[in-house]
Amino acid sequence: MLLSRAPGGECPGASLLDSGVLQKLPSWAAFLRWFSRKLGYEVAKSLGSRMSMPLGKQVFFAGVAASGSCAILYYLVQKMFSRASYYQLALEQLHSHPEALEALGTPLNVHYLRLTDKYNFVDIADAKLKIPVSGPKSEGHLYVSSSRDAPFKRWNLQEVFLELKDGQQIPLFKPSRDNDEVKKE
Repeated sequence: MLLSRAPGGECPGASLLDSGVLQKLPSWAAFLRWFSRKLGYEVAKSLGSRMSMPLGKQVFFAGVAASGSCAILYYLVQKMFSRASYYQLALEQLHSHPEALEALGTPLNVHYLRLTDKYNFVDIADAKLKIPVSGPKSEGHLYVSSSRDAPFKRWNLQEVFLELKDGQQIPLFKPSRDNDEVKKE
């Protein structure tokens, strides 16, 4: 959509500056002055000034805003994964397995998921994760496979195993096939 000019030849938003709307917001003006001083730029004397901002500043501010937004989004997605029941169930299996704790050492460190890893997959009925974990002795990945029967039902672990960096695999959980009992390995 292209912005069109008003019949008088001005941009449609220019009337906001003339109407004094921005002058009624002292906290906004104070923030703009503080922010521009922090970056070492001079502030125009009046907010109604039509002095345009140089392109370099616009690109810089847009880059800062985009980077900050991406960082916040990344953090929120990581938090969402770490609070999910399939993630918590897998970590419970790891913390309750003596062989895995011995191999990694304690205390355990659980790291952020690599969101670009193709193994990490979650949809409405299935979840597969590759959770990076480390300890003083070794590091590796906790592989989690979980499913549920229907949306809003409880997640059920299908398989959980720890793969250390040397290639050793330690099975932590696998459901029993004979009578729907859960089998801890």
